[in-house]
Amino acid sequence: MRKLFSLLSLLVIASLALTACGGAATQAPAVTEAPATQAPATEAPTAEPTAAPTTRHGGWLDEIDYSVVDTQSAITQITAGAIDLFSYGVASDKLAEIKDANLCYTQSYGLYYGFIFNPFGSDKHEYSDGRLNPFSDRKIREAMNWAIDRNYINQEVYAGGALPKVLPLATQLVDYTDLIDVARGIEAKYAYNMTKAQEVVDAQMAELGATKGSDGKWQYGGKPVTIILLIRNDGDGTRLPQGNYFATQLEALGFTVDRKEGKSSELSPLWIGSDPAEGQWDIYTGGWASNGLSRDNRTIFQEMYLPDSPQGIPLFTANQSDAKFQQVGDDLANGNYKTLEERHNLMAEALPLAIEDSLQVWTVDLQGYSPFRCDLQVSSDVGAGVETTFMSPYTMRFADKEGGQVRVGTTATMFTDPWNPVNGSNWVTSTYIQNATGSRGTMPDPYTGLAWPLRAEKADLVVEKGIPVESSLGWVNLSFEDSITVPADAWVDWDPATGKFITAAEKFPDGTTAKSKSVIYYPADMFETVKWHDGSNLSAADFVMAMIEGFDYSKEGSAIYDEDTAGNLEAFLTHFKGVQIISTDPLTIATYDDNVYSDAELNITTWWPNYGYGEAPWQTIAVGNAAVAAKELAWGTGQADRFEKEWMSLIGGPSLEILSTYLDKAITDKTIPYPEVMSAYLTADEAAARYTALKDWYTARGHFWDGTGPYYLESVDLNAGSAVVKNNADFPDLADRWSKFGQAPLAEAVLEGPSQIKIGEAADFTATFTYKASGDAYPTADIKAVKFLLYDETGATVYVGEGSATGDDGVYTLTIPADVSAKLVAGSGRIEVAGVMIPVAIPAFASVDYVVMP
Repeated sequence: MRKLFSLLSLLVIASLALTACGGAATQAPAVTEAPATQAPATEAPTAEPTAAPTTRHGGWLDEIDYSVVDTQSAITQITAGAIDLFSYGVASDKLAEIKDANLCYTQSYGLYYGFIFNPFGSDKHEYSDGRLNPFSDRKIREAMNWAIDRNYINQEVYAGGALPKVLPLATQLVDYTDLIDVARGIEAKYAYNMTKAQEVVDAQMAELGATKGSDGKWQYGGKPVTIILLIRNDGDGTRLPQGNYFATQLEALGFTVDRKEGKSSELSPLWIGSDPAEGQWDIYTGGWASNGLSRDNRTIFQEMYLPDSPQGIPLFTANQSDAKFQQVGDDLANGNYKTLEERHNLMAEALPLAIEDSLQVWTVDLQGYSPFRCDLQVSSDVGAGVETTFMSPYTMRFADKEGGQVRVGTTATMFTDPWNPVNGSNWVTSTYIQNATGSRGTMPDPYTGLAWPLRAEKADLVVEKGIPVESSLGWVNLSFEDSITVPADAWVDWDPATGKFITAAEKFPDGTTAKSKSVIYYPADMFETVKWHDGSNLSAADFVMAMIEGFDYSKEGSAIYDEDTAGNLEAFLTHFKGVQIISTDPLTIATYDDNVYSDAELNITTWWPNYGYGEAPWQTIAVGNAAVAAKELAWGTGQADRFEKEWMSLIGGPSLEILSTYLDKAITDKTIPYPEVMSAYLTADEAAARYTALKDWYTARGHFWDGTGPYYLESVDLNAGSAVVKNNADFPDLADRWSKFGQAPLAEAVLEGPSQIKIGEAADFTATFTYKASGDAYPTADIKAVKFLLYDETGATVYVGEGSATGDDGVYTLTIPADVSAKLVAGSGRIEVAGVMIPVAIPAFASVDYVVMP
C-alpha cells in the first residue's frame, strides 16, 4: 500500500512521486535515497560535516526556498548566485558544463524515460467516439520496441551518457545483474528493426479493419488514423527531441501524428486526468523516478503495466493484460514463491511478457547530475537522485556553519497536480518538498536500499521456516517458526457499512496462518516528543486512522469510495493477513503477511500515518473525508471527474474554503471519525482540541499541510511556483543524526585478458574491482558475487559463469572452460563481468572484445 515510483517532471520517465512524467512507487514502489556521489568538478575532497557535536534540532538549515528554474539556465543561475542547488538534475549532456563551471554535483541512477500508451479498447479497439485505437492491440505496442533506435536517442539526445533501455528493470541495479543473461537476450531480440516493426503493424492494422491509402497512410472508417502524441517540452528539454523522433517513426509506419507539445501542467490533465475511453491522447512522453534505491524490483511489473497497479492512474486500470502476465506479475508483487530460485524463475518469465504487453516502451536509463555550489553538502540516493532521496533534506547543510538559507531550483511540476496525502500529486518535485516536512517509521539507506529505524526503536520478524530471509543491520531480531498463527482478534479487513474492522475470527472462523509476523516497537516517549507542526502531539489515533483509510477509501459501499483504487486493495488483501495493536503505551504493532521480502528490514510494516502521497494527522484526513463524502471534493483525479468536483488540494485553490467549512463543523460537533473504532483511541474533547490546532495552523499559514518532519511548510505560491520550508525546532532528533552518510562506496571494474581465444582451449580473464572515488582495492569480503557472460558476434549469450576470488583485494579470475570454448564459433566475441557489492547496491560492470580463432 505504498507508492514506489514518482512521476518525473523530468525528462521522461522510477517512482514512484510522479516523475513519470510525472507520476508512486508505490511501496513502490516508486520509486524513489541519500548519500551523494558528491564529486566536485574540481578534484578537491568532498567536504565533511563539522566533527563537533551539535545541539541543533530539526534540519541543519533555517530555511529552504524552492522555485521554478528552467533546466537550460540552471547551471548559469548557480554560478550567478541566484540559486544554490538545482535539485531536479540535468542529463549527461550537461556534465561538461557543470565541470567547466567548477560546481559540485551528485550523480545517481534511477531515472528512466519511455513512451506510455493509452490501452483503452482491447475488445473493439475503438474509443467511445468510434475512432480506432491501434495501441489497444498488444502486438502493435510490442512492435514499437523495434521502431525505436535507442542507441540513436542515447547518442543524439544524451551525448552517449545514458543507457539504452528495453526492460523495466533498472540497468544498473542488482535484479538486472541477477537476470543479465535473460536481459541481454531480450535486448538482442528487440534491437532496432524498422522492417520488423512495419511487418507487425501492417498485419495487425489490417486485422483491426484499417486500410492503407495510396499515400501510404492508415485509414479507418474513411478517416486517417491520427495518433495524438503528447510531448513534454519543459523540464530538461530531452523529452521534446525524443517525442519528435518517435513521431517521425510513427509517420514512417503509416500513421498520421498530431504532435501536441506542452508543459507538464498542460499535459497532465490529459494523460492522467482524462478518461482513457475519450481518447484525448494516444501516447505520452513519460518519465519515472524511483522513490529511492530499490533492492527488490519484483513489484515493477504490477506497478508499471497491470490494471491493479498502485499508481492510481486510470490508464493502468484500462489495460487488459495477458492473463499469464497478470498472474506472474501479481505472484511476484505478492511474494507468492518459497525460494529465491522460484523468484528468479518468475522474474525471468515476467521480463518477456512485459515487453509483449508494452503498456510502456522504454528508451533510456539516465545518469542524472544535480549541480550545486561547493560550500553546500547535498545527499543523493545512488539509485535515484536528490529529489527522490528521503534523507536529502535531513542532511543538506552548509559545510562551514549551522543555519542559513538554501535556494533550490527545480521544475514547474511541484504544483502540476494538487497536494493531498491520500491520492494527490505524485510528481517527484512535489515529493521532494513534502519529504522535508515529513517523517516516517524507518529511514531508507541511500547506499543499500535497506531501512534504518527513524521513529521506530526496534523490530521483531518471525518468518515461516524455508523462506529465504536475512537480516543485515542489527535492529531487526529475525527468527523462524514452523507455523505462524494469526490471532483471532487481529484486524484483517474492513466493513464500510458498520465502520468497523473485520477480525480474523470473523473472516476465518477456522483460523488462518501467515508466512510472516513483524512487530514494530516505538519508543515509550514518542507521543510526548513527536509533535505535528500544528503543535498537537502524535497519538495512537493517527496510526489507527491511517489503517482505516487504507481500507475504507477503496471499499465499495464506503462514503468516500474511489473505484480507481479498489484493485490496489484487492491485490493487497491477497497477501495481508492481519494487524494487531499489541500496546499503545508504548506503541507496539504486529502485522501478519504472506508477502515476504528477502531482507528482514524491508518486511517491517510501520503503519506510520503517511498515506502514500504525504504525511497527515488524523484530523486532516477526517475533514477531507467529510468533504469527499458530501461529494464537494475528491481525493483522486478519477473520483474528481466522476463527482465533477475539485481534486482536493491542501495547499491552495478552492479546496481550502471547502475544507475550512468542514473543519469548523468538526470543531463544533467534536466529531470523532469512524467512532466505532476511533472512540477507543480519543475522546470528543481530544478531537475538538486537535481540530482547533489545525484551524489555528490554517489561519496562520494559509494551508492544511501538516507534518512531523525536520522542516514545516511556511508558505506556498501556486501562481509563482514557489514554496518555503523553515526549520522545525521541536523535531525530536539532533540535526547530525544522519551525518555519517557522505559519499557512496561505489565500485569500478577493470577487465583484462587475451585478445584471442582458441576453440577448444580454456582461457582466463582477470576482473579487478576498486573504489571509484579513491582507486583503492575493493575488499573481496565486501563483494557479494561476480558473474560473467560470453556473447557471440550476434550479441547472443553463449555462456554464463562465476568469477573466483584470488585473494582479499577484489581480484577475480574468470575462466572459460575448454568444453565451453569448444562450442564457440570463429569470429568476434565479447566477455562482460558484473560485480555485486555488499555496501552499495550498484553493481560494477566491464567488458572487453576478443576474437575466436579456429
